[in-house]
Amino acid sequence: MQTRSQKFRSICFLEQISRGAVAFLMLACAGAMPARADGVGPLSIAKTGHFFVGGKYVDTKDGPVLAGQAYVEYYIPTNRTHAYPIVMIEGCCLAGAGYMGTPDGRDGWGQYFLSKGYAVYIMDQVGRGRSPYVEAVYGPKSMRSPKAVERDFIAYEKYNLFPQARLHTQWPGSGTVGDPIFDQFMAETLPMIGDAKIREAVNRDATIALLDRIGPAILLPHSQSAAPVWLVADARPQLVKALLMVEAGTSSFYEVKLVGPPNWFEDGSLSKPFGVTYAPITYDPPVNGIDDFSLVRQEKPDAPELARCWRQKEPAHKLINIKNIPTLQMSAEASFGAPTAHCNAAFLKQAGVPVDFIRLADIGIRGNGHFLMLEKNNLETAAVIADWLDRRVTPNETAAGEKTAR
Repeated sequence: MQTRSQKFRSICFLEQISRGAVAFLMLACAGAMPARADGVGPLSIAKTGHFFVGGKYVDTKDGPVLAGQAYVEYYIPTNRTHAYPIVMIEGCCLAGAGYMGTPDGRDGWGQYFLSKGYAVYIMDQVGRGRSPYVEAVYGPKSMRSPKAVERDFIAYEKYNLFPQARLHTQWPGSGTVGDPIFDQFMAETLPMIGDAKIREAVNRDATIALLDRIGPAILLPHSQSAAPVWLVADARPQLVKALLMVEAGTSSFYEVKLVGPPNWFEDGSLSKPFGVTYAPITYDPPVNGIDDFSLVRQEKPDAPELARCWRQKEPAHKLINIKNIPTLQMSAEASFGAPTAHCNAAFLKQAGVPVDFIRLADIGIRGNGHFLMLEKNNLETAAVIADWLDRRVTPNETAAGEKTAR
């Protein structure tokens, strides 16, 4: 397993590999942020490019517009050892660039999995990054302020809104507005579709279109992108070879408000009436909404620092289209999702999803927050995912016969 201790010998040797490879490695010898020594080493890339998926013409008061399309870029390593590519989809409020480097200039999860022989596809969510925003169709944008980003995503330990916040140690900087690394993160923070139901629907359709184009793949959503990915797996189970739910969808049904001591948690609104999604998803027996689940609430939490969970009464409704898809749910020790991630895992298991729930702290990886792919030990957490894939998805498959991007 690769750890942070493995050092980048000299990233300036990139001049020895193709210019195409340089384009998707983090800048090493120049740039506003100093390059770090940690990394995966030089990469050899056979092909890279981009395309758009999804979208349709929609009539508006100003005439037809194309909406619903998503930008996808891809990287195919020369030494490809795994048949199934990994599709990476960022959550709120970034585009896919967050998978190809960190705010302090280190290699990202994209480079890591390329070095392990995986093809990598990175999608900008609909209406975000290089996926155009069509306000006439998507409605108003939602944008987080710098202080909200500091409080909710980066510097939990300074706000103490949930019990695990004080454990956060892995952000590479002070985590506050004005720190150069925070400002780099803020620079890539983007507006998004404000209506969660519209956001879920258009990203579901675009991701389905992506799988229909490239064939079987492993899906790696982060955070907010969990909901559309569950719908994709439901619609195309034969094309989803594994689900890597990394800090993705950490509560089921109801939101939990984090309010600080002494009570820590307050009940929030019903945000996912179908458990893990806003829109209907296939259950057996079928459900029409939350009332069909016959939910019961824990009287006491599993531990004082955890929120109380909702459970189905038995016999439980099953997510029958996802029952054969290997699923990883990975939870960070100091994320805002830590108080509820176990609830989501329990719901999924009760619903028949073959989920492996990994708390990073339980395997000795401490101090991480929500943005695992950007923190100081991001290659160590990536190695946990790679190890799980080696065990749960057939390793070292040939890539023969795989669809290729055009």
